[in-house]
Amino acid sequence: MIILKTIFSSLFVIVLYSGNAQTPNIPEEPALLKNENLVIKGDKRIKILEDKYIRINEKEKQLDGYRIQLFSSSGPNSWSRVNSVQADFLQIYPDIGAYIIHIKPSFRVRIGDYRSRIDAERFYLEIEENFPGAFIVRDRINFPLLGIEKEEE
Repeated sequence: MIILKTIFSSLFVIVLYSGNAQTPNIPEEPALLKNENLVIKGDKRIKILEDKYIRINEKEKQLDGYRIQLFSSSGPNSWSRVNSVQADFLQIYPDIGAYIIHIKPSFRVRIGDYRSRIDAERFYLEIEENFPGAFIVRDRINFPLLGIEKEEE
């Protein structure tokens, strides 16, 4: 009988404490997100960091990625030569971004905005016959358009 009482009281204590373990002790903070069916409460410092991250990223319009360099030229007529290469490329591939970049003393024509080297290599294989001197370079690329942004164009 004593063993039964000991087991019963032990189980009662375990159930009592495990019930308390399921409810987190979260201090009352203002809701970060409200919806009629959903309220998320959390530390307000997370919201402050999120706002800071958004402000920093609004200023930065590019990210690390890859482009394909088609041509580079310096000296007399370099500006007209890079413009000619850019125009030739855009006639064949009007939907791919083509950029003239000036890094003293030369002008360069770079194309595409590829997040990974593999994506750049896929397109490189397609154009290498028309642009035999092309090669892949690391560069700052433009953010890709979101699906909703593509629909607006």
